[in-house]
Amino acid sequence: MNTQINADDSSTSLTTSTTADWDSGSENTPVYAIVSAVAEAEGVDSIDLPPLYNVIDPEALNALFTSDSGTVSSVEFEYAGYSVVVRGEGDVVVQSLQ
Repeated sequence: MNTQINADDSSTSLTTSTTADWDSGSENTPVYAIVSAVAEAEGVDSIDLPPLYNVIDPEALNALFTSDSGTVSSVEFEYAGYSVVVRGEGDVVVQSLQ
């Protein structure tokens, strides 16, 4: 889902943000949500994106959010020209770095 957000509190600067949800009890993992959201934002198929493992360990990221510890609130990193925020509440937000 694309959403217009005001990134710097000015009245003229709007940035498009794409969100996706994930669920620890399903195949829709944080990693799947990240790749889906970035592919949607880019308007490409997920297979056309660079490998996520070039910037973060996908298995470790999924384990971090799907373990029973529940101590991580969010992780932020850059991937394929986007700022990616994964939240423990079950959502991913991606914003273009440009």
